[in-house]
Amino acid sequence: MTTQNTYVVTGTMSDEQTVVLDEPLPIKEGRVRLIVETIGEHKRSYSEVMAAIRERQRLRGYEPPTREEVDAYIQAERDSWGE
Repeated sequence: MTTQNTYVVTGTMSDEQTVVLDEPLPIKEGRVRLIVETIGEHKRSYSEVMAAIRERQRLRGYEPPTREEVDAYIQAERDSWGE
């Protein structure tokens, strides 16, 4: 019977074949399986994400509703509450 332990630790690729771990593992020797998942170091800010969304909408020709259209929709919704 084989006991299988799983350890999750982050690290940095120093070249195409070498991973430098942020902390040591309790493994002295032997073969291991390595699953690599990249970690985004730079997260985009809210304003960057919104600017990208608006640019994609502009490129595909999306026209947002006017203020008057939104106000009319809201008023129609409110008017329907009494029914």
